[in-house]
Amino acid sequence: MKNKGKVVLIGAEDEENLAIRYLGAALKSENHEVKIISYSSRRDLKKVLNVIKRFYPDIVGISICFQSLALMFLELVKKLKKILPNTHITVGGHFPTFEYQELIMHDIDSVIRFEGEASICMLTDALVNGKNLENIPNLVYKSPHHDKIIENDIIRTFPDLDEIHFPLRKKKAQIRLGERFATLVASRGCFHSHCIYCCIGAFHNAKNGKKYAIRTPQNVALEMKELYSNKVRLFQFHDDNFLLPSVESNLTRLNELKLILKDYGIDLNKICILIKLRPDKLNGDIMDVLIDLGVIGIFLGVENASATGLNSLSRGSSVDDINKSLELIDQYGISTTFNLLMFHPKATLSEINENIKFMNENLDKSYDFGRVEIVAGSPLESLVKRKNLIHGKWPHWDYRIKDNAVEKMFRINQKTFYHEKSQYSELSHKMISLSYRSQLIKRLYPGKYSEKIIKKNKENLKKFNAFNLQNLLKIYELTGEDDWQDSINNINLNLQKNYLIFLEKSNEILNDMTKIQLLEKEFQKQSLNNYLQKSGLMKRLFKL
Repeated sequence: MKNKGKVVLIGAEDEENLAIRYLGAALKSENHEVKIISYSSRRDLKKVLNVIKRFYPDIVGISICFQSLALMFLELVKKLKKILPNTHITVGGHFPTFEYQELIMHDIDSVIRFEGEASICMLTDALVNGKNLENIPNLVYKSPHHDKIIENDIIRTFPDLDEIHFPLRKKKAQIRLGERFATLVASRGCFHSHCIYCCIGAFHNAKNGKKYAIRTPQNVALEMKELYSNKVRLFQFHDDNFLLPSVESNLTRLNELKLILKDYGIDLNKICILIKLRPDKLNGDIMDVLIDLGVIGIFLGVENASATGLNSLSRGSSVDDINKSLELIDQYGISTTFNLLMFHPKATLSEINENIKFMNENLDKSYDFGRVEIVAGSPLESLVKRKNLIHGKWPHWDYRIKDNAVEKMFRINQKTFYHEKSQYSELSHKMISLSYRSQLIKRLYPGKYSEKIIKKNKENLKKFNAFNLQNLLKIYELTGEDDWQDSINNINLNLQKNYLIFLEKSNEILNDMTKIQLLEKEFQKQSLNNYLQKSGLMKRLFKL
């Protein structure tokens, strides 16, 4: 009779980490004992070590999805090996897939590259039953005497996504935007797979055939049914592209999903969905079905608002695609958010001008702006190394932008908007969250007080974007000056002062939204739908 293992799976978990939770489900299906531990910051280190020590696992699996957290996880590995020297430590994820040769030189026993469901189960079985590791696919490991590194064969096909067990969920769903919330994926990979800054294409590039795989609508609907029965009402799809390459296949797939969800008894009017889309795959017919499904927010893959910038990033979409998609989404009245990667190795001031113009034309939308960053395995990593633009230390590489004026603008941007004490990042993410939450309230709790809050949020968002744009233009002007330290100090003082005001206003709006949601839920329990927002007495009583 086979022995069963004790496995700890560790990963950053602001929301449920699907990477480790898919692994956990695979291990559970083979009767291994699994414990999932969140490790999102160094503040968690002592607690994580104590939990692991008490559990005393045979194997610890660590997901290093975020390159920025690599050193934090290596610190955990080092301390873990001191207290449990005989416990096997394996790591996986996008970053280890490409940086396995460096990582294996630390206190790590093995690396699982690419998909890990089959490999983690085989590794656990081998370790607790004294088997050889040579037949475990996607595995890189140290020989028994640690005198050499062994790389096993890799799997060059996607697994059947419908055959993979649903992620191992927490018993009680998380709360996000004031509602019970879950993340899920309906696919893996990306049909475009050419963006210069993205490791997704590289991650699946070794596969034969298509660089993406999809779950059937039946399988997706079944998982949504299970989550819905646990009172989840907000579903966020983390697919890199929620849509497929052709209009016909999208309409067929989305309509089928809609019908199955209805057959399962899911009230589509009582759920909300967040998705990611490319701007070149959207039309009115698809939008109609997305609205029927409950989509309230779209993260649109804009990335750059200039033709040369899109070409440099190998996006495969056009400025016209972007503008048409934004116009279409606006017509349907749902929230759009996007990133602008206006700083990249080949960026020019002309491109920066076009992106600033685009920002000014979209002050009513929540967005973020910044630089294309180096991720392991991406074409960008190869480019900056080949062009001798790279500098800094592993794993936090930096690079120089070719155009001196743009490079200067970026460095000033680092010292202002992205200064360590700046509240820009916190506020921009809060604006995105409030934008989505506005649409959620509009869909689930319609009424005059909801509309009042939504209007207030739109006004605050426009002022925030206009203020940021004003300061970005000041930074643009500094590219032609030699002495700019005093100007930077003035910009930072201005940002700090006004961000406190925006933060206070945003928190006020957030409190208003929370109040509406909590009250509406209580009234709906009493079958008093719409009463709250129609009653003058309720307005006075609850100060709406």
